This record gives sequence, structure tokens and C-alpha cells, in this order.
Amino acid sequence: MNEDEQLVIKNAYVYTVDEQDTVYPRATIVVRGNKIYKICTEEIPGLTDKGTVINAEGCAVIPGFINTHIHIFQSLLKGLGADHRLIEWLNLSALPYGEKMGPDLQHAAALLASYEALQSGCTTLCESFYTTQDDELSHAVIRGMQETGIRSIFIRTFCDTGTEYGMPQCFMETVGQAMKKTEDLRCRYEGRSDMLHIWTGPCVTWATTKEGYEGMMEYVKSTGMPYSMHLDETEVDNQMCRKYYNMDAVQLLDSVGFLTDDFLAVHCVNLTDEELAVFAKRHVNVSHNPMANMYLGSGFARIPEMLKRGIRVALGTDGAASNNTTNFLETFKMAALIQKAIYRDAAILSARDILRMATIEAARAVKLDSITGSLETGKKADIVIFDPAQLTSFPMHDPLATIAYSSCIANIRTTIVNGRIVYDNGQFRGNPDLSSLYNDTLCKLKKVKVS
Repeated sequence: MNEDEQLVIKNAYVYTVDEQDTVYPRATIVVRGNKIYKICTEEIPGLTDKGTVINAEGCAVIPGFINTHIHIFQSLLKGLGADHRLIEWLNLSALPYGEKMGPDLQHAAALLASYEALQSGCTTLCESFYTTQDDELSHAVIRGMQETGIRSIFIRTFCDTGTEYGMPQCFMETVGQAMKKTEDLRCRYEGRSDMLHIWTGPCVTWATTKEGYEGMMEYVKSTGMPYSMHLDETEVDNQMCRKYYNMDAVQLLDSVGFLTDDFLAVHCVNLTDEELAVFAKRHVNVSHNPMANMYLGSGFARIPEMLKRGIRVALGTDGAASNNTTNFLETFKMAALIQKAIYRDAAILSARDILRMATIEAARAVKLDSITGSLETGKKADIVIFDPAQLTSFPMHDPLATIAYSSCIANIRTTIVNGRIVYDNGQFRGNPDLSSLYNDTLCKLKKVKVS
């Protein structure tokens, strides 16, 4: 959409998720180019009746969701390694198949994951990429995300140890090699637009040496690049760090200056009170992935305690092989319900809390809150129209409760990214031939030989 084009969403129940959590029971949103130009409670002839007009009567309009953690290639592995814990699951599914990924499969996986994300209301996707054996795989994933129109963060991770846990040798590299590859990606893609950002990070604690952390920190300090890593997903993180460094994982990371507000820590299931205090002090951000934590039997992150301490918490689906979907609405619902059950307190996390974790708090966690995460004048138009006219969600008495607890992907009527309609009434932008995509991907998967 160029700067002169206009998109109008009329008669909508609008949750802005701004600082005041402003709600408009009936409002019009005017988008010009890729930005929100105006939110008004009355129709203004000449302003609200020109351009593409969407009548959102009876619908709720919210900021697009931000999925802060996914492994795109796992979209091809749903169901593999089921009913095993993390390390066993990895060695039965993600790692052996990850070794065999080629550019064509990675590209197909990026299309599938991004389409599924858009269909469930996600406008931003944070890819944690670890199939690093071939540089072309990175470009294939990025190309697939860009083709769908989703806003993206590409996190190029690295491993410099981990063979004792099954990490393939082809994923191994020195931290110097990894940072060189990351810098190449940054030079190629960063700054072209705000639709794609490049990050880095170790893949996981048990596949990273202390020297790896230290080398990465030198690089990110010189570039200002944010970073992410799986942390305390299971007890293996601490077991490895105690074995080689005689300290727990969080203590090791703190000793090398790794715990900062540029760090997005994923999972964080096993944090102690002392470690939560350190996270709060260092302003570490957390990506909470409840579906994967349940699927792999990893446990439950202490989200209410994190929030009480002022730790910023966002949501992620994780890879589709440990979920087994990229449907963000399922994560949205489970993030609230799990904590209610654990604490036996129905008010411990509200629908409002979860909406903020999925939007503005996620935007802050990934450094995009100046452009997205809320519906405000001047911000990029990343918008979702939620239609309750489905058996699962009708009638809608409380829009926020309906979105949080009664929704399915059929409720996502329209997904708008950067001012462009990328999904509308069951159709994706450009009307891709999904049947051909499915068939072609299956044919390619059948050729993958895993011992």
C-alpha cells in the first residue's frame, strides 16, 4: 500500500492495548499507507468513506499477535517423536530431520508456518533458526516469510558443543564463524525495511560453551543486536553447566554479562526465586511457550511470579513439532488457563493480561513497540479483525473473554500487516495454491532419508 492509499475499518469494537488500555465500543480506524492515521468514534464524510472500506459491525478489532518463538522447519515434522521428553524428542525428530533440510523444504516450511500464523492472527513471527549447516537455508526461510507478508525477526542461532546430547556435528561452528554468518545476514537484510530484523543467540545452554557466550557478547555489544536463547527448559541446562562450570545456567550467564534487556529468554520453566530476582534486576525478557512445555512434559513457568516482579513476559508457540501447531490462539488460551489451574485462582491471569502479553508486551520484548503491538495513531497498521459469528464463540457478550477463551482460527476474519490485507475471509494475499504447496511438500519430504 502506498502512502496515498487508504483502508478504513468501520463500526468496530476496538481494543487499542495502549498505555490506558483504551477501548472503543464503536469506532473507525483509518489506515493510510502502512500506518494508522486516525481512530475516531464518529464517521467523517470524506475521510471514512474513501478507499477500501471494511464494515466490522459486530466484530472486535485488536493489534496483531506477536509470536516470539518458533522453529519454522518443524512445521514439516508435526507428530514426530510424540510422547517423549525434550532430549529424546529432539533425537527422534527435530535433529535428524534438521540435518536433512534443503532450501526447497525450508522455503516450503516458511510458507506453511507463516500462513498458519497469519490465519491465527499473528502479524509478527520470530524465527529461532538452528539448521545452520548450509547458508542457503537461512535465505530460503527469509524468502518464504517475506513472500507471505508477515513481519519477521530472524534469529540466527549457533552451537559450539552438545554432541553428548545428540546435537549434530553439522550444526557446530565456532562463535567467530557464527558471528561472521550473522553479520553477513545483517548486512544483507537489516535496514531495508522494518519488516525484517536480524538477531543472534546461542541455540540452547547445553550446546554452548562459556567461550561461546563471551564471543557472542563481544559481537552484540559492538552492533547493538538483540539476542535470544532457550533457557531452563528442562533440568539438563543446569546439569550441563554444573558438570563443566560448577554453577547453574543462570549464574553462568550472569557471570559473562549475558543477562540484559536485550536478551529474550525462551521457556524459563525451572527458575528459582533467586533467579527470578536476577531476571528482574537485569530486565531480562521471557518468551513463554506453554503448549511445548506441556507437550514435552517440561513443566510450568512461574508466570504470575514473573509479572509480580516486573519481568516482561511474551508468548510463543515454539516449533510445530513440539506443539503440534503454529495456531497462536491455542497458546493464547492455554497461557491463561494453565496458571489458573496451578494456582487454583481464576483471577491469577486475566484475559486482559494475556492480550497484553500477546501484543504490546511482546512488542516491547522484541524491540518493536515503537511501531507495533498496539493500535495508536502513527504506528504501523498491524491489525486483526475478530468475527464472533462461529459456533464456538457465538454469542459474544464480552469480546475480550470471547477472544481469550472461545476462539478458533475461523474467528480470524482479517489479518492486516503493515497496512496490507494479507488474509481475509479464508483467503491469503495472492491466493496461493495451497493444495499444490501441500502436495509438493509431501513429495519432497518422502525423499528425505533419516537413519
